[in-house]
Amino acid sequence: MKKLAYLTLICFAAFSYAQEPITSIPFELFGDHIIIKVSLDDSEPLDFVFDTGSGLTVVDNDIADKLKLTKKPVDIGNVSKEIYLTQHNKIEINDFLMEKNIKVYATSLNHFEISLGRDIDGILGYDLLVHHSVIINYDNLMLHIYDHGNVPKEGDKIPFSLEWAIPTIEGKVVLNNNEPHDGTFFIMTGAGTTLDFNSPYAKKFDVINKTGKHFSYYVKGISNEETIHYEGHILSLAFGNQKVEDLPVGISDAKSGIQADPKVAGIIGSQILRMYNITIDVPDKVMYLTKNKSWGKKFMINSSGVDVQLSENKDKVLIHQVFENSPASEAGIKLNDELLKINGKSTAEVNLAEIKDMLKQEGETVDLVVNQKGQEKAFSLKLRSLID
Repeated sequence: MKKLAYLTLICFAAFSYAQEPITSIPFELFGDHIIIKVSLDDSEPLDFVFDTGSGLTVVDNDIADKLKLTKKPVDIGNVSKEIYLTQHNKIEINDFLMEKNIKVYATSLNHFEISLGRDIDGILGYDLLVHHSVIINYDNLMLHIYDHGNVPKEGDKIPFSLEWAIPTIEGKVVLNNNEPHDGTFFIMTGAGTTLDFNSPYAKKFDVINKTGKHFSYYVKGISNEETIHYEGHILSLAFGNQKVEDLPVGISDAKSGIQADPKVAGIIGSQILRMYNITIDVPDKVMYLTKNKSWGKKFMINSSGVDVQLSENKDKVLIHQVFENSPASEAGIKLNDELLKINGKSTAEVNLAEIKDMLKQEGETVDLVVNQKGQEKAFSLKLRSLID
C-alpha cells in the first residue's frame, strides 16, 4: 500500500511538473488589444500586440531602423503596403528564447497607432502559436506559454482548422429575422469587434438587410486602406457548447484581404473572446474556452455617432468620422474637429481607449468641448443606440 501511494505521488508530481508553463508574462489590455513585452536582438522590452489573427511577425519600421536591422523589400500578396524582410538574430519573451529562423517583417504601423491611440512596436501571432501552446487568461491578464503537449486541457473543447494561418471554428448565427446560418469563423484576439461578417457571406445571405437598423463607417487594417463597414444586430452566435445572444455585429464590404475570403463567414473578435480564458493548441488543432468574470456583460457599442483617432503627429485627438442620424451629427459636430475635453477632462488626462469607452455609455450624457475651425464649442450629447 505504501509503495502504491508512493507511485501515485510520483505520477502526480510528474503530471504537475509537465503542466508548468515555460514562461508566464503579464499583458496589458489596451482597448481590445493584448499588449506584451517582446525583445528583438537583445533590445529593451518592446510593446507588441499579440494577435491570433496575425500570420506574420511584424516590427515597426522605426524600431527596425533603430535596431539597425537590414531590410529587404518583399511582396506579400495580401498586404497592400510597403513591407520588408529583416535580418535579425533572436526574439525573446520574458527571457524565453523563441525558435530560430522566425521571419520578422518591417512596415509602418503609424496608421494603426493613430487609430489605437498609442505607440506599438510590433505584432506577433502565428509564429508563437505554431511553436508553443498558449493560455490567454483575461481574468488575471496573464499569457502562459507551454511546450506542445504540456498545456492543461480544461474547458469547452472546440476543434479548429487554419486558414491564412489563423484558427477558424464552426459556428451558427441566427439573424434578426430568425434565419439560422452555419459558417466558419476566424478567431482573432486582435480584432476589436464582437462578430464581423465577411463580405461574400454577408452578400450571399443579405445580412445587412437582416440585422435591423444599422449604420455605416470606415475601418482599416494593417494596410492604410479604408473599407466601408456596417454595424447591425443579430439574435445569437453559437460555437462549441457556447451561445452568445443579443449581439451587435459588423458587416464588411471588403474587396480584398481576409474579410473578402469566400470560404470563411467572418471574424469572432476580442469583445467575445475576452469573456473566456482561452487555451490554443495548434498541433492538436483544438482550443479550450472557460467562461471568466466578464461573461454575460452587456456589449457596448458607439452610441455617440463620432469616431475619434489621433492626428498624424499624435498630439491631438480628432473627430475622424461623424455618423448620420446620430447625437453627434444632430448636435453639429464636424469631421476633423479637435476634441479638447470630455466630461470635464482634457484629452491629455484620458487615453483614446478610455474616450471611446465613454462614447459607448448608452443612456448617459457626455459633455464634449471641441475646436471647430478655430472656435471652441461645447456640446452635450445624450447617448443612444444606433442599432435595433
